[in-house]
Amino acid sequence: MNAEQRNPGPGEPNAALESADYRHQAQKLAFENKMLRAVLDSMPDNVSIKDRQGRYLFDNSSHCRFLGATNTVEVVGKTVFDFLPAAIAAKFHAEDLQVLRSGVVVQSVDETVDGAGNKVWMQVTKMPLRDGMGELIGLVSTTRDITARKAAEEQLAHYAEQLRQKNAQLEEDLATARELQNAFLPQQYPRFPSSAAPGASALRFHHFFRASSGVGGDFFDVFQLSDSVAGVFICDVMGHGVRAALVAAIVRALVEDLRPRATEPARFLQALNRGLSHILKHTRLTMFVSACYLMADIGRGELHYANAGHPAPLCVHRARRNAERLPFSGSKPDPVLGIFEDAPYHSSCCELSAGDTLLLFTDGLFEVEGSDAQYYDPSRLLRAVNERAGLCAAELCQQLVDEVQHFAATKDFADDVCLIAMEIDHLIKG
Repeated sequence: MNAEQRNPGPGEPNAALESADYRHQAQKLAFENKMLRAVLDSMPDNVSIKDRQGRYLFDNSSHCRFLGATNTVEVVGKTVFDFLPAAIAAKFHAEDLQVLRSGVVVQSVDETVDGAGNKVWMQVTKMPLRDGMGELIGLVSTTRDITARKAAEEQLAHYAEQLRQKNAQLEEDLATARELQNAFLPQQYPRFPSSAAPGASALRFHHFFRASSGVGGDFFDVFQLSDSVAGVFICDVMGHGVRAALVAAIVRALVEDLRPRATEPARFLQALNRGLSHILKHTRLTMFVSACYLMADIGRGELHYANAGHPAPLCVHRARRNAERLPFSGSKPDPVLGIFEDAPYHSSCCELSAGDTLLLFTDGLFEVEGSDAQYYDPSRLLRAVNERAGLCAAELCQQLVDEVQHFAATKDFADDVCLIAMEIDHLIKG
């Protein structure tokens, strides 16, 4: 055996074993690099590594495609100026320099173009790359394409602006509708007799009106049939809002046309019901209207009235300090308007005295839920009126509204509200 073939002695290196170990480590490292490359290439984000001069040392497949290259070989050793327009490349390079000079992470959202010239939005994170001694040797850049997200955000912003404009237009239209609806209501009350001075009228009127959503379905009117006879009409369209307001406008037009029949309450409601039913049947809407009409004859001291499914008015006797619901002759209320075209309606009658006040209202005044889940029902309203029977009409109305609002859990009305007071100051002798 010669010297080259002898076995190494104790403590002497075994070249063959070292070579095998080196090959094993190299194969393992190559496998791990291959796995790492596979993972990075599978990522949708653009990943690249640059040296301190801004030259690419590494990138993944997504980054290659973004630059318009076919493989990493075409990218390594080059800079961003070799692939992107000068202005965009300069912006990216400035961010690189910020990282390389400060040694801190930089994040940004950039609008740019890809290698094919398409506009894209990128979310960029750049962080310093250091060697084992902590020396800064380059940077790692991770870029996520957020074009789809930005496009969605821009589209959402566009829709939001369109919606804002439409809402503004709708608010403007509602404000106009509110002004028109308020113009439909009595702007000043007639005097009885018509020659009476403003403070000497035999009848005085007060009202409270509020629509729950800008416009509503409540409506009332007061008209003079003669120097000693007044007509008071109130109605409540099912629901509230624009649809109810449109039906209320129809009712108002019908009331104007039917004034010649207003001397007979039952016939007046019958004609009103027929006209409204005829109009509504040509729509696909299921709508109805509750209504009440009073005719006060202060020459004879009589009140004639008819009711179409509406809350019964209250008569307040100030002299006796009490209040009561107006009695109706029928065993059950007459039907609401707009459902049965040939529905019958009946008139009732009672005496009127000086000092009496008639209260007409819609159900929004008392269908109010309190904080204890109890409702301010008609019985409670009647008690409240009895407690204030000695007040004048204006004070009575104000205190009723205040009490109901205070009772409400929301401290306001949830439905349209209309309250009318007709105060008989004195009777007119013939």
